[in-house]
Amino acid sequence: MIFSLLNVRKKTAASIAGIFIGLACLWGVSIWQDISRQEMFNILIATVIMLAAIIGGALLLITVFKLLGGLLRRLAASRENDT
Repeated sequence: MIFSLLNVRKKTAASIAGIFIGLACLWGVSIWQDISRQEMFNILIATVIMLAAIIGGALLLITVFKLLGGLLRRLAASRENDT
């Protein structure tokens, strides 16, 4: 494989190849559907913002559930100490 000449790890080479394959596919679709570069860039930015919002929401939910779990554990421990 060509990446063996660059002395990169297999996982890094797979990531680089995946990125280039994705770029080639997007380029092919943009030519096939006659989509301008600006439109493709806008779609890319919108997708990145959507993914960031989903990841941020998931992290927020995880934090809320962890805090609620810790609070419930403290309440249960304080009730055991009271009796």
